[in-house]
Amino acid sequence: MTTSKTPAVSVGIPVYNGSDYIAEAIESVLSQTFGDFELIVSDNCSTDNTGQIVCSFDDPRIRYIRNSENLGLVGNSNKCLELARGNYISILHHDDIMMPDNIERKVRLLNEHRDVGFVHSNIFIIDPEGEVVSRNIWNKDSRSDYVEKGITIFHRFLQSLPLGASIFIGAVLARRECYERLGGFSAELPHCSDSEMWMSMSLFYNVACFGTPLVKYRVHPSSASSSWGDYTSLPYLKEHYVAATMVFKKHSDHIPHANKWRKRVFSSFGEQAMKRSCKASADGDFSSGKAYFREALRMCPTIYNSIQFWKATARLAAGPYGNKLYLALRNAFQ
Repeated sequence: MTTSKTPAVSVGIPVYNGSDYIAEAIESVLSQTFGDFELIVSDNCSTDNTGQIVCSFDDPRIRYIRNSENLGLVGNSNKCLELARGNYISILHHDDIMMPDNIERKVRLLNEHRDVGFVHSNIFIIDPEGEVVSRNIWNKDSRSDYVEKGITIFHRFLQSLPLGASIFIGAVLARRECYERLGGFSAELPHCSDSEMWMSMSLFYNVACFGTPLVKYRVHPSSASSSWGDYTSLPYLKEHYVAATMVFKKHSDHIPHANKWRKRVFSSFGEQAMKRSCKASADGDFSSGKAYFREALRMCPTIYNSIQFWKATARLAAGPYGNKLYLALRNAFQ
């Protein structure tokens, strides 16, 4: 299932035990209105019948590779990059779906704007059965059409990062040269290596977006993101903080007023951690409250100057009894 012709686009699907959804993902790629692509399915030693499902498709554009060992999600995504031959590259997770005109629209934009390194789009959120459950809930930066300076997108991405990423990996089509310049996804970031990649790319290239949802992102209990938690979880916050730290360490020379922006974003991470400490303590989860509190101090040692610090300190000092007393008094005077 290979072709010798060099394709314009490489779509890489890293997969492990994806038998429930891989067929639908492949069908969505094969149904694209733009046909000059190769589809690389990199199987991370699946123990189910993923390989049989992939090989059941009779299309010369499909390349199926089974790894000799499990490389992890980040390693398998990098394997897709290594195997890609196209000038443009898309990484699609095996449980997500492309809209029919996804590739065509993005290729056209990249062809027309040579200074744009990557283009992304808005997304639909779908459930395990493929039904759309949410529209336009992705970050507001993905809800409008734009072609903007990369540094502008970098700043907006940084500002929103403590509340979650604003660019979804499955919605990105990037130039091969961007990955060749910056390398692959970082194994130090098992869940948000793509966030570090988009921030880095935006420091060297302009960025474009389609506000129309062109990809469906599936949320289900067995997905990698589900086990990690949402943007309010401590692991999520910590790893995005590490991603920001790595970008400043690698590319400070390309970030205007880097020290100012570093302080600003780390302060924002600290404030979010303190807010979540207060929330956890108010809900009676003092163990999580303490964990968020410690993390806030690590992210921003000067956070003790903020109101959030003293609110969190008071919550934790009061303990379970103080929290119960507060709730009782509040209810009594309502």
